[in-house]
Amino acid sequence: MPDKPSVIAALAEVQAERKLQEVAINICDGWTTQGMEEAAQKNLTLRELLRETGYRIPKVAWYARPGVNHLAKMSDEEILRLLEEVVPDNVAVLRRYPSFCRSVIRDLKGLATG
Repeated sequence: MPDKPSVIAALAEVQAERKLQEVAINICDGWTTQGMEEAAQKNLTLRELLRETGYRIPKVAWYARPGVNHLAKMSDEEILRLLEEVVPDNVAVLRRYPSFCRSVIRDLKGLATG
């Protein structure tokens, strides 16, 4: 049986998941699913998408590292389930374009982990 995470580690994980959801909401705010679909068809990278939306992902503070590591270890499906809670229409677009979806999640993890 795997070790149970400490209360502090569990809190860091929950905070990281909430921050990911907050970032997703901010990125998708005002960006139609049609616009996202067009980006998927062009197979844009996350950096290109962020340029289109004007959103800048904030730098990760050193004390957020445990939470960031938690997000980096999550599977793509786990990340999608988290995002689906807050931006379900956008996740539906990601699910229709698996290659684009993998690219966006990979880039998101890369930006988060520095």
